Amino acid sequence: PSESFSPSMSPMSSPSTHPSESFSPTETCYWIDVSVVFDECSDETSWDVQRINDVGDNIVVKAYQGTRDDRDTLRKESMCLEEGQYEFTIYDSFGDGLLIDVGHYIVTSYGELIVEGAEFDNSEATSFSLPLPTASSAHPSESFSPSMSPMSSPSTHPSESFS
Repeated sequence: PSESFSPSMSPMSSPSTHPSESFSPTETCYWIDVSVVFDECSDETSWDVQRINDVGDNIVVKAYQGTRDDRDTLRKESMCLEEGQYEFTIYDSFGDGLLIDVGHYIVTSYGELIVEGAEFDNSEATSFSLPLPTASSAHPSESFSPSMSPMSSPSTHPSESFS
């Protein structure tokens, strides 16, 4: 004999008391690029970008831990961040920063310098605001909601399909 199940109209569990977080697809964001040329001890180096909150519990937006495979190589990460306060921090677990002859780092937004360097001990942090003061009207990225109306009138020419 086969069993059949009928759908229930009652919820499976009670509603959550925790709000869900969602990001609107129409929010403006600003691109930043983090480029690190690792030295010979790449597994000692890591970095993160944190969003600074008013209540003091900063949120890590992006983080990277170097590996042995990163030795003497460039690693570039791009991210699109909302308007606000951020902090970029680079760390070296041995405490000698990046070897100047080989390693260095640079953080930019639309080609505008946020910070660059190589010489630091255990860590070096730089706070910045987006949009950058010099790039307030620079190229923010916007994503647009899809439109339900057609972009143009329908074509009177048949389309061809190749199988």
